Amino acid sequence: MKAKLFPDRPYARAAVAVVCVLAFMGLCLAVVGVTGSFAPRWDADEVNYRYVVDGESTTDDFSDELENPFYVLLIGSDSRKGTALYTGKANEHSQLDQHSDIMTLARVDAAGRKLTLVTVPRDTQLSGESGKINEALAANNDPQAVVDAVEQLTGAEIPYYLMTTFTGFEQLVDALGGVTVDVPQTVTVPDPTDAQNVEVPAGEGRHLDGSEALVLARARKEYSGQQDGLRQVNVRNLERAIITQGVELCLESGSNGTAFSRLLEALLENVSTNMDVDLLRALADEFARNANDLVIYSGTGPYAGDVNEDGLWVVPEDEQAWDELMTVVDAGGDPSTVVEEPEFTER
Repeated sequence: MKAKLFPDRPYARAAVAVVCVLAFMGLCLAVVGVTGSFAPRWDADEVNYRYVVDGESTTDDFSDELENPFYVLLIGSDSRKGTALYTGKANEHSQLDQHSDIMTLARVDAAGRKLTLVTVPRDTQLSGESGKINEALAANNDPQAVVDAVEQLTGAEIPYYLMTTFTGFEQLVDALGGVTVDVPQTVTVPDPTDAQNVEVPAGEGRHLDGSEALVLARARKEYSGQQDGLRQVNVRNLERAIITQGVELCLESGSNGTAFSRLLEALLENVSTNMDVDLLRALADEFARNANDLVIYSGTGPYAGDVNEDGLWVVPEDEQAWDELMTVVDAGGDPSTVVEEPEFTER
């Protein structure tokens, strides 16, 4: 799916907007990554970036990252720790270990002014493996293990990751003031914060708070057919809604506004990343210069699954489909043209 994010925006407003987009892609932590005043400045060659922090100027060369696309893996953990759903019982799913139930491969193309999001279905079973790809996080709670597994599946080199949790996602949405999204079917799922059921009624253009957004992101048993594939449709819609709402919030309040400050504080508290701070600054600056042309694509990897011989629902690795998909993504194309999304139907 393709969406042009900033049609006909003047530069000053678009610069703030694109920082918000990067934020909700997990790519704007650098905005408050250092203490004190911060101002990006262009050098004459438009490749080297000079930053003034507390009166001191520094220069970094990000030619490769700005001229060539690269990948970032966005990870959503299902950890119950710190929530009312946590029991500590080893025989209950995801009590002691966490799993990467959301894996979105993001292609960042600063020169082409594109951001591409591709869902990696959590039930994917790599060839020769007995478990699912989302179990990579459970071994030692290391996000890099998830990156390694997704690299094996997609063939992409992924130098960076960002990870959040149930509560982190909920707090980010609340920091935005909620998001507006279409809800295809009424869903009811416990909110991990208090373990109480939250119902989200079906409807177009529904405004959801953090708790309701998390419920929509987690719901799958209410659906028929490819349950997790349908859940991931909701997740991608939420991602787009978060980006849109973040842009509007920042455009209204400005980069120095209290709402924007609260949003950045929420990001810092709820997202972990291995990305370089100065690289993030350079990316924000580069996208800001071309904000009117920025486009976001989104789609999914193969999601069709079935019960295997061990009674486990899995999505067998489809090397041909992934090769076709990543050929399109690597070339800067639209992933939704390769794998068709599942459709919601009444049970």
